[in-house]
Amino acid sequence: MPPWMCVCVFFSSLLLLFLYPPALKMHQKLPTRQNVKSVLSHFTPQQGIIYLSGQVLTERDDTDVEQPFRQESNFFYVTGVPEPGFHVIIDIITQHIQLIAPNVNPDDVMWMGMPDDLNTLMNKYDVDEVLYVYQLEKHLEAASTVYTLPNTKHDFSPSVSLADTKALSVAFGEARAVKKEWEVALIRHANTISSNAHIKLMQTVEVGSNENQLYALFLYESVRHNARFQAYYPIVGVGMNAATLHYNKNNAPIQHPTDLVLVDAGAEYNCYASDITRVFPVGGKFTPEAAAIYTIVLNMQKACLERCRAGVPWEEVHQTAVEVACQGLVDIGILVGDQQEIMDKDVVAAFYPHGVGHMLGLDVHDVAGYPAGVPRIDRPGYRYLRMRRNLVAGNVVTVEPGLYFCDFLIDPVLQSPDTGKYICKEALAKYKSTGGVRIEDNIVITEHGYVNLTTVPKEIEEIEAIMAATKAKTV
Repeated sequence: MPPWMCVCVFFSSLLLLFLYPPALKMHQKLPTRQNVKSVLSHFTPQQGIIYLSGQVLTERDDTDVEQPFRQESNFFYVTGVPEPGFHVIIDIITQHIQLIAPNVNPDDVMWMGMPDDLNTLMNKYDVDEVLYVYQLEKHLEAASTVYTLPNTKHDFSPSVSLADTKALSVAFGEARAVKKEWEVALIRHANTISSNAHIKLMQTVEVGSNENQLYALFLYESVRHNARFQAYYPIVGVGMNAATLHYNKNNAPIQHPTDLVLVDAGAEYNCYASDITRVFPVGGKFTPEAAAIYTIVLNMQKACLERCRAGVPWEEVHQTAVEVACQGLVDIGILVGDQQEIMDKDVVAAFYPHGVGHMLGLDVHDVAGYPAGVPRIDRPGYRYLRMRRNLVAGNVVTVEPGLYFCDFLIDPVLQSPDTGKYICKEALAKYKSTGGVRIEDNIVITEHGYVNLTTVPKEIEEIEAIMAATKAKTV
């Protein structure tokens, strides 16, 4: 890495550390009362209670083998509890928070050990009171009104006064859309773990290996740094497999040094997600064709990042990616003809069919992408936008443009008399073996720009330098 680049990385890291404190440790109490206040600030009812039930342990069909447990996101948002079988009651007037723990069951104790007592739970979580679940029903029946979320599992008695749930769902979405500093710190930590794992894959890939070896290595690097869960199923695609947006077979042999590998993978830490995509050549050097496509995508991302600041409509960021993609594909000869006509006829969507990114938080495709009443844009390339809202400070979003050579998407456009004339078949054949390129970072929006939480190198010379240094050590 050149000296000037080292200096830039150093000062960028200092800036990030200044803006956002180090991640809270895995077992440190999370200040989730702040999140309760945020939800209530978006919720108009002035009396009653909010009731949520957490996720429970589930088992595989017709067995007693437990499925991996992961807490329901809204429940975690207001409690910080990663354990199964809990409930929470929030008094709307007093903001008093009651955490409801599972009853102590002798059979469960025999198999799973003694659970935390009520005093321990009070010390672990940001609540006012902890009760056992046998006391839950009387509190629900005593409330004037009970508000809950559509996905909350419950078996209320007829005496419980249940209210409309849509307004509460909107309140949770709007609250979760703007992250607290400690939430950003957790997302940053998830990014650090995932970024380092991506670098390990660059250093490890070789001809004769397999996609599943890279997949397994990413899981290993995540878990050994206390990120036991992935935010989503990882994508590890070599060659033409990278042309499938959510390819997840992850089992193909890696046979050619000139092939690209696309890895879209992100661990979660304390339930907060990361979502990173990088592309690198098996043999450590980009071919001229691969470098050309990669450079277009990198230029798309850089242009989009320049647009990211509070007040900017998200579809304008996507439009920027489409414009840069169009210019780049014209420059290398894949697209031909009048660029405005190409844009108006949405030809670029054959190569770039998805949206530029999405909200990120407790879920990888986080809530509140579409505020109430905001419709989707029914247009190729735009209809798959996962969010459509004006950016505000505190939003955490992904920026992930890409270009793909997928026959299923390109052939209808190529064969249409109306659009086929804009695609050069000879140039298409020249670049098709690139497969697919996507570059994805996670950023937090500020009033005047953004802070990038992702630290994996993405310049061609950086990637090649990482891979060359590894190969030099093995010679």
